[in-house]
Amino acid sequence: MAARIRRNDVVKLFGTPDVAEGSVNEPREREENGFHFNERWLYKRPANDPARAYERIIYWHRYDFVGSCIRRSPDAPWEADLSLAAALHEAA
Repeated sequence: MAARIRRNDVVKLFGTPDVAEGSVNEPREREENGFHFNERWLYKRPANDPARAYERIIYWHRYDFVGSCIRRSPDAPWEADLSLAAALHEAA
């Protein structure tokens, strides 16, 4: 069983997000890049990023991790990324 991705672990790896939209208690839910969420964190040029992303979005639904997308350059399309779980496991 895969380890659960927790908010504190993400902050420990990347620091606080450059932009946070929504909140744990945000009643409005949205869809973007195939993910259903009520909060998203955007990191611009995140340090320690396992995918060496130019930008990373992390999606949350309440306290639960939903998924993550990266962009490899400023004009590149967003793509789903699965490397976050492995990086957090290694950092623990």
